[in-house]
Amino acid sequence: MIKLLLFTVLLYCSLQVCWGQDANHFSGTLTYRIERVDVKDSVQAKMIIFARDSLIKIVNFSSDFGKQETIKHLIYQKKYVLIEVDNEKFAVQIKDSSNDETAKTYAFHPTKGHSKIAGLKGKKLEVKFTLVQDDLTFIYTPKIAAKYLGAFPDAPGLLLQYYVVNDHGLYKYTLESIDEKNPPLSLFMIPADYQKISLKTFMEKSANTGNSSIPNN
Repeated sequence: MIKLLLFTVLLYCSLQVCWGQDANHFSGTLTYRIERVDVKDSVQAKMIIFARDSLIKIVNFSSDFGKQETIKHLIYQKKYVLIEVDNEKFAVQIKDSSNDETAKTYAFHPTKGHSKIAGLKGKKLEVKFTLVQDDLTFIYTPKIAAKYLGAFPDAPGLLLQYYVVNDHGLYKYTLESIDEKNPPLSLFMIPADYQKISLKTFMEKSANTGNSSIPNN
């Protein structure tokens, strides 16, 4: 009887561990609205993240720059940016900098408070940027892992609302919708008419065209 009870307890604990590990995994679609907040402009922009556990596709839409697509494999740490230049299509393999914390320009500080974004209850997090005078408030959910966003991989969960500082200004990202339906596997495959090349080769090809900018999603 004691052996049976011990087996039951161990089985229950094992299942709890498995469920805890899977709880942060996500398959579905996340749609973010992007706004510049340091200067008002008329640019409309969105970011859509398609996720199928370790497979991710990030699509950025901007009324200024059009569409940019990135495909990532989290396990193999591979990242391809899909680019069209002079009627040629390239899948440029670049280093995934989302795990590189050597040049962190921000620090997280725990704080109290909750807020609901796109129907999800999130926790607040104060963030200090070296290039921004005031602290900024992020909102995150611990129910989904931070790894599905290219930015802030060390966050305590998926960011529902956050800010990005770059050479162009300060941008606010807000989750507009979440869809937990599994995206088709074909969405994460490099199209057959795209040529896989290294970043070095692409830069050499585009050196004289003025189209050598690579998005860093």
